Amino acid sequence: MATNESWDGLRLDGNTVVLGIIGDPIAQVKAPLPLTRLLQARGINAVLVPMHVESGNVASLLNALHAVHNIAGIVVTVPHKQRAAGLSIDLSRAAREAQAVNVIRRTAEGWQGELLDGAGFLAGLVRNGVDVEGHSVGLAGAGGAGNAIALALAAAGAASVDVHDVDEAKRAALVERLRALGHVAGNWDAASPRDLVVNATPAGMRESDPLPIALSAIRPGHVVADVIMEPATTQLLARAQELGARIVHGRHMMNEQLEAMADFFFGGVPR
Repeated sequence: MATNESWDGLRLDGNTVVLGIIGDPIAQVKAPLPLTRLLQARGINAVLVPMHVESGNVASLLNALHAVHNIAGIVVTVPHKQRAAGLSIDLSRAAREAQAVNVIRRTAEGWQGELLDGAGFLAGLVRNGVDVEGHSVGLAGAGGAGNAIALALAAAGAASVDVHDVDEAKRAALVERLRALGHVAGNWDAASPRDLVVNATPAGMRESDPLPIALSAIRPGHVVADVIMEPATTQLLARAQELGARIVHGRHMMNEQLEAMADFFFGGVPR
């Protein structure tokens, strides 16, 4: 038998470094294979594996995993981004501002958290030819991803960022956070038209989910973006396209984040 086991060109052996991706649910995540391929193409013997973890167990999981020396870190997805940021983690500036994380790396002293959602989402828009400067934004979802996206769009020059969330406290907190940083922000009914309409909620992962944004908010030629990666084209995006809007899929945000994740875990990211 060969010293190093591999499958489909990928390496897996006793020296493999492990990354986990935690969420609830977890079956919808698409990052494990592409991030593993990217890391190994860089010559890094590492794999990303899914971990189905309920919210109440996130803290105990991190405590346990810190004792595992070949754990490099954790990718954090719905609904744990804000809960994880509230734990004893050294947060980057972006993570502190949004009070959310989507990557955590293990250090000898503990855990360091970063938030790449906003930069990844914005880069996905830019790659699809969308310029947010001077345009109005309607954002559904004030969770971890929503906070990151709102802050990134506002910093990129959006004329206004108006927020909708069924959790009024979360919505109000995000609006206040944006205003405190000098941005124009307010409440959104998820029905009034905006130049850029964004779904940053989990609604749309299941076929039975109601639309997170009313079709009255969508105009021909405007842009509708979704953070959901499975299904690739959500009902919201399909209907928006039928109405003549430009659409941006969730995979674009993920694709833009993969290189940044690899840098964060193994190449270092300026903090």
